[in-house]
Parts: sequence; structure tokens; C-alpha cells
Amino acid sequence: MPQLTRRRDKDPHRPGGWFIWYGDVRVGHIGTQAGVPLNLPQWAWSCGFYPGCDPRQQSNGTAGTFEEARAGFEVAWNRLLPTLTEAHFELWRHDRDWTAWKNRMWDASCRLPTQNTNGISRCFCGAEITNSTIGRHIRETHRGIGVA
Repeated sequence: MPQLTRRRDKDPHRPGGWFIWYGDVRVGHIGTQAGVPLNLPQWAWSCGFYPGCDPRQQSNGTAGTFEEARAGFEVAWNRLLPTLTEAHFELWRHDRDWTAWKNRMWDASCRLPTQNTNGISRCFCGAEITNSTIGRHIRETHRGIGVA
């Protein structure tokens, strides 16, 4: 079973933040809040991921310190994890890979099958793809393309 790990959020608009990962799936965030008055909690956390989790399964909260935010996240995660199956994580992975593949197609000036009237195109790898084979092609040929 994967362990929770954290990686620095490098977005300059969210200084002091961390993304929380469960294996290769980003499952939450802990970070300081921008624009919050100093008399209110400066830290916030969010737990859950989309696609994969039902929006009602996701939770968030605020805290005065990083340690309190981490503890709040861990309580929420320990409530969420038992409700998830591998299929929930696969939904997120597929979306990650689909998005990275689509961006790579655009970077290579390749058209998607949906952009052609006949529904056929060529992937940047050279394979012919159609509207009906695109999902399988990404899963079988470009699995993990979106891994950071």
C-alpha cells in the first residue's frame, strides 16, 4: 500500500504549499491561504481528487499551523481511503495521461480525431487513431505520459 508523501507546490501564487500524493495520485493540498486576515487561520487543507472521488467525498478545512493542517488532512484521508478502490485511482490516472497526451499532440501540431471530419488522425508517435480507439491507444501506448 502506498504511503502519503508531499511535494512542494511551486506555484508562486500559493507560497508555502504542498501537494499530497498517494503513490502516483495527487490526493490533496496543504498550504497557506492568500489574503486572509492575520486574526484568522493562515493554513488550509483539502482532501480528495477529481476525477475519482465523488465531490461529496472531498473535504477541506483551515488550521492555525502547518502541523494542525496536516493532522486535519490525515483525519480526512483516513476517513476517505477505506471508501476507495483501485478503480477510483485509475480514473485519476487516465485523466492525467489523457491531458498530457492531448497537450503533447497540440505541441506537435497534430490534430485530434475529433478535429477531422472522418474521425481519424495520427498520434505524435505515428499510430493511426480514431474517435473509438483513442482511449485504448493512450492506455496501452502512452500509459504514464503525465507522470511528473
